[in-house]
Amino acid sequence: MTSASTPFNLEPYNSRLERFFGEVAVIQHYQRLSADVAKLTISDLQERDKQLSGLDDETRELMGKSVNLFSFYNPYTGVIHPYFHKAVSHQETARLVHLHKNKQYQWLLVEAYELFEDFVVSLYEFIRAESGLFRLGKDADLPTSELKKKVPQIIDMLRKKLPELARMEVENQTETNLRLHICMAEKFRHVIVHKNGKTGDAATMVDKILKSANLLGDKAREQGARQTITNYIGTGDVEGVLALVERSVFRYGGLFIDINRHENLVNALRAHALVTTQSLVNHMGKT
Repeated sequence: MTSASTPFNLEPYNSRLERFFGEVAVIQHYQRLSADVAKLTISDLQERDKQLSGLDDETRELMGKSVNLFSFYNPYTGVIHPYFHKAVSHQETARLVHLHKNKQYQWLLVEAYELFEDFVVSLYEFIRAESGLFRLGKDADLPTSELKKKVPQIIDMLRKKLPELARMEVENQTETNLRLHICMAEKFRHVIVHKNGKTGDAATMVDKILKSANLLGDKAREQGARQTITNYIGTGDVEGVLALVERSVFRYGGLFIDINRHENLVNALRAHALVTTQSLVNHMGKT
């Protein structure tokens, strides 16, 4: 508690937020590099196909493939042992590049969410020592390793104690339901780490996210939220895969608009961290 003669110290709040922002900026840089590399690789494949366009069908099919050989050192002989080979067309390689980019985006989201967990825990460990109001019941002195498992509970406790946080999660100038998006990031992180980035039951996963975001059964908001989540789930050949690569929403001639699904989720984590910090500062500064 601060007195009238003691100015409120913003440094513990700002330093944690700035560190988190800096760490997330590195994640977003990786994502952009991944996007650039994929774009260049696919462009190169398209150029190769263009160069083969004047050849006869048989030669074009032969020259338009690459042979991949996979091997390992046999522990019984110490000799390299081939175990698989496959001829892949330029078109198939381009598809694999796209899938690989999505895999990279998935693991970058995992890193971003775990950084968000670290931020929440660090902020909680600081604030619980400053005020008895912000404690998880009797488990006030849980170590950091245990608190990492309780991030959703910490956030839920904060939103109950901080009306500003609860309001800003769902009503803000970006018109983004931050609570929904952090629930999505949390559940997606689990699927990526434990299920190789693919859900076997998309409907159940969507319902769990909606329930966590307090939107299941909300007649006014559930349908829109459900559509938001399903925009991140693959269909057809990639049924159930968490699709974090850019989604095209407009194409005309050389003009195009893409939605960066990965960046949307990471931006929501950053926005939530800002709102949480500011809500705590506003509350503690008045105490």
